[in-house]
Amino acid sequence: MARNTKAGLRNCFIYQVFPRNYSEEGTFSALANDLDRIKALGADFVYLLPIHPIGQKDKKGSLGCPYSIQDYKKVNPELGTLEDFKSLVKQIHNKGIKIMIDVVFNHTSRDSRLLAEHPEWFYRKKDGSPANRVGDWSDVTDLDYSKEGVEEELISTLVYWAELGVDGYRCDVASLVPHDFWIKAREAVSKVNPDFVWLAETVDPGFVRYLRALGYEVMSDSETFDAFDICYDYDIFE
Repeated sequence: MARNTKAGLRNCFIYQVFPRNYSEEGTFSALANDLDRIKALGADFVYLLPIHPIGQKDKKGSLGCPYSIQDYKKVNPELGTLEDFKSLVKQIHNKGIKIMIDVVFNHTSRDSRLLAEHPEWFYRKKDGSPANRVGDWSDVTDLDYSKEGVEEELISTLVYWAELGVDGYRCDVASLVPHDFWIKAREAVSKVNPDFVWLAETVDPGFVRYLRALGYEVMSDSETFDAFDICYDYDIFE
């Protein structure tokens, strides 16, 4: 746990929701109608898988993967409008529950707003085409944090959603994103909400060793805890 993590998080109950599949409608409004049941279960957090527009270029399947994101600052219109999301946040808070959303900052879709506006912010193959470090993630391209402006853009995104009332982030493959970025991100968001909760999807030690052997910067769980309150427990499997 990070230095200022509250001990009470050890008993925190996080209820995960994939909005697209959660109801017949697959919308924020439909989820709001189920909050009484979720509260009765004793949930402390409702955690939503990615809520943003899904990339269409090289998409997987007919619907695409929600972890291939076109625009971090918009909501997927299939789930509802931004106003619908704000209403959901308010209703969740009114039930005495907090809301956590997915943050996917290792990569974007191959037709993302950032790739169109800042092509220099992304990894490239030798032929100049966008690249990613994990071969079977064929619908995304990786951000290059060594490029000027990347961190500022992403931190502004985190602050934006925190200001809309989001209480926590579950950060996808957080181990593959630079350690120093997460430290700065936590500090910036804490100015909006000092009690903000950070959950890291870390990766198993074998994958850490594999990527480090390829020359990539990848954090171990102990390093990740410098910035995060909670980490996945993949490291106990070895």
